Amino acid sequence: MRHLLLFFCALFLLSSCETEIEDFQTQNLSSAIVVYGEISNVDGPYNVRLNYVSGYSPYDPTQFSGQPITDANVRLIDGNGKETAYYEKSKGYYLSPTGFKGEIGQKYKLRIKLLDGKTIESNFQTINAAPALAEFSYSFKDATKVEDMRFPLTASIKDPKATEDFYFVKRQDFRQFLLTCPPPPAPPAPVPPCNCKCWQAPQNTQPYLVDDFLLSGKNLSLDLGQLPYEDFNDWVVQLDVYSVSKETHTYWKRLEDQRKLNGGIFDKVPAQVIGNLKCTSDPTQEVLGYFMVGGLTQKRLTVDRFNGIPTEAYQKLLFYVDFNNVRYKDIPLWNCKDAAFIKYNLGYSLPPL
Repeated sequence: MRHLLLFFCALFLLSSCETEIEDFQTQNLSSAIVVYGEISNVDGPYNVRLNYVSGYSPYDPTQFSGQPITDANVRLIDGNGKETAYYEKSKGYYLSPTGFKGEIGQKYKLRIKLLDGKTIESNFQTINAAPALAEFSYSFKDATKVEDMRFPLTASIKDPKATEDFYFVKRQDFRQFLLTCPPPPAPPAPVPPCNCKCWQAPQNTQPYLVDDFLLSGKNLSLDLGQLPYEDFNDWVVQLDVYSVSKETHTYWKRLEDQRKLNGGIFDKVPAQVIGNLKCTSDPTQEVLGYFMVGGLTQKRLTVDRFNGIPTEAYQKLLFYVDFNNVRYKDIPLWNCKDAAFIKYNLGYSLPPL
């Protein structure tokens, strides 16, 4: 009987420790507005994307990034008060006018007015001088197996002395692919042109973030890794190197820190990263995203994976290409633009730089 009384007493004490929380509030970002745009010293047009976080629809492929915000008044304002109006090319996608170009040394901010009367603004940021690449090259690394042959890439930014500098680097690879042409038709039927050489652009969304802390005035290396040698078509690597403000660098660094969280107990606590835009007409309206301003240098490096390769390595590659059906010989096509099974197929040519 005594043990039974102790049990009920313990049960009563445990139940009395429960507290009903009635004033707990969570932040609902379903109505948050997402803005992204950028401007540089390189020829435009420059774009701004607007959408709500909510509005995803499995029945509408155009809403893969949330419900677009249409019919907005999007303007770029420089330090002298001059305004440049953007136009809406497609739903939620706005472009600066043809011929407009940012100026180094000038400061700019973005102002957006929505149909519901809300106004969104960024802060002023200055376009820094465009950075210079001290090196951008490649070499060939031989190996016993084709799978282990590589093209190491080397790149570095030439950093000026006596200034605190921050860099944001985008990388885009363009990979050429070749298809097998079908057998020609019997005479006298004409042989159609076989356009079997095309390009694809695999997605790469992770930037390189570099600063010159303790390295001011030195060449700042970029870790670009190595390219594989499983074919002898061309491979082009494009770098967009921005010289940005410390604020911009910090924003992207926080996003990278969030992306790299692995669930450990010593990880930083996940939190929403707020950019440099805010709703000036309604402080309660959540605005996410960033308007990036920076000096820009764009360079492309073509890795020639045919010339300058040792004969023995090249012979191994010929066998490898045939054995692994790299040319899609089981699916011959006259036109590689029809190769829907090739992801991110660009067609015959690269986009202009």
